Amino acid sequence: MRSGFAPTRFLQMLPQALLSAAFCIAPALAAAQASATDHAHNLAGAETPLSTAAIVAGILNYTAWPGPSRGLTVCISRSSRDAPDLAQQLEQTKTRHQLLLTRIEANTPLPESCDLVYFDGWSAPAARMALRKLDHKPVLTIGHEPEFCSDGGLFCLSKAGSSTRFEVNLDAVTRSGLRVNAQVLRLAKPRGQVSKS
Repeated sequence: MRSGFAPTRFLQMLPQALLSAAFCIAPALAAAQASATDHAHNLAGAETPLSTAAIVAGILNYTAWPGPSRGLTVCISRSSRDAPDLAQQLEQTKTRHQLLLTRIEANTPLPESCDLVYFDGWSAPAARMALRKLDHKPVLTIGHEPEFCSDGGLFCLSKAGSSTRFEVNLDAVTRSGLRVNAQVLRLAKPRGQVSKS
């Protein structure tokens, strides 16, 4: 893939009203991050008309992995209904990373090489077990419904009418060692803390 992805492109595709509101809540978000001292999941969320594939591509481009720049392995569930669109989106998106797309089987142990795992078509218990093994590792995990974040996923997506809602598990992001651009986090209004089950 070609390099040179403009960092503002993802934000420019989001509604201007959402951006304005997001920058107003930055102090509250910073305070919420500072207060995340236990294992509670500090969630923040926002809505966007973008497709799931575009959201995943945007999140990837706004995430930095520790260490020197390198290629990234994107692991997508073979049974995912979004797999074809996501693969096409990533192939067409200009990104600063060289990407290797790998199809994986849902509900099976993950390859060690995954830098991003898109969980779709997984059972809740299998996803929960996989997320436990990835805790404190620099792996970007994206799945569906708020329960995915509650189980330790970094980003969870859900449909909200014609829009897609995405939430960020700020505690899990911190534990992973990944650096997510603050502008993405500012798009998300803090929703308080959810106790870990």
